[in-house]
Formats: sequence, structure tokens, C-alpha cells
Amino acid sequence: MNMLEVKNLSKVLGERQVLENMSLSVQQGEILFVLGRSGVGKSVLLKTIVGLIHQDKGEVWIDGEKTHPERELAMVAVRRQCGLVFQSPALFDSMTVKENLIFGDEDKARHISATMAWLKLPEKILNFYPSELSFGFQKKVSLLRTLLSNPKYLLFDEPTTGLDPVTTNLVNDVIRDCAKARNMGCLVVSHDLQSAYHLADRIVLIDQGKIALSGTPSNFKESDYPLAVAFRKGTINFAEGY
Repeated sequence: MNMLEVKNLSKVLGERQVLENMSLSVQQGEILFVLGRSGVGKSVLLKTIVGLIHQDKGEVWIDGEKTHPERELAMVAVRRQCGLVFQSPALFDSMTVKENLIFGDEDKARHISATMAWLKLPEKILNFYPSELSFGFQKKVSLLRTLLSNPKYLLFDEPTTGLDPVTTNLVNDVIRDCAKARNMGCLVVSHDLQSAYHLADRIVLIDQGKIALSGTPSNFKESDYPLAVAFRKGTINFAEGY
């Protein structure tokens, strides 16, 4: 079965255990939301999967093959299979939108128009610089850049943070379409509980570096785990990490 698997992943940053023996998986065509307080390692998890951060222990497997983060050339292929959409747009300010999208791979140019239409992006912005676009447009360009690599798995880091409701709905529609129409596995790190309820096949809740809860949205709604209850009541101050 084609799936992205994380097995017993552990990572210490400074003196803090960020991830501890974490195991999870996402199949092609599935949407998995990962929820948790700020600073609990959700973004570290995504960066570890693609080798931007090296785990202290544990393994990452893609479609039955173990990845090797110590081999940088091997991780290039992993990053093509697992497209990471960062929380910030991460665009090069000195390049036009088109230059950001292609970035050394002219083959991508053949797919730009169709993908822009899918994301409801006007082609006139191809000649714009990132600073000339709104934050919402920059995030959509960042997503477009990732999709042009035709990944099998998409990793989203807070995809709807800072977006207006209309753009949030568009991004959510794209995530659903990627999974259900294009058979991509989508691993979504988010604080957006309503999007999780709306989209997720499964929800994983991280607390103190460990998986505290894993199940369907219905399971999450019914859980009496204190952090799940706090999420539902909206009593978590994410800016402070509580």
C-alpha cells in the first residue's frame, strides 16, 4: 500500500524533547490533520519528513522505502514526492512569480497555466514580484510552486493562517481536491479546528511531544482529553503556546 510513514520519531532541540517516539501514517487519497499547541513540534515533524531537520531516532518511509536524511542527494527525490507548503510563502523577493515557480526547471512552465486556473490565479501576476502581491496571493503562489512538482504527498504547515475566509475556503477546496480527485496524501499541520472537522479523514492531537489522540473527527468531538476539550472550547492561546 502506498503511504507515508513516520516510525518512532524522536527529536531534541536544545534541552527540550520536541518529538518523542512519534508514529503516524497517511495514505494516498487521505487527509490527516495534526493539531497541537504552538511549539509542540508539528512543524519540526514536517521538516524532519523531508530532511530539513534530522531526527535523533526513528525512521521515515515512503511507499515501503526508508528515507536517508544523511544522504542529501537522495533527499532531493524525497522532496519531489513529498511537497512541503511552508507557513510563510518563502518566495524569493528578487524574482518574479514566474521565476519563483520555475526556478531552474523549465519543464514546469508547461503546467503553469492549468494549475493557475485550478487555483483561480490570474496569469498576469506571473510578471509581478512577491512584494506586489497580498499575503493570500503569496500563499497561493507558494502552493502552486509545490504542486508543479507533481508530488504524491503534500505537507501543509498552517495553510490557512492569516487568510481571509474566501481564500481559506479556496485552500481547503484545493486540499480536498488534491486528496480525493488527484489521490495525493495530505498531511496538514494546523490550528484550524473547523477546517479539520470539514476536511480530515483522521485527526492526530500532539501533546508534550507525543500523540495523545488519534481518530476520526467524530472521535475528536467526543473525546474528554483535556487538550481536545480546550480546542473545542477555544480556550488555547496559541500565541503563548498554551
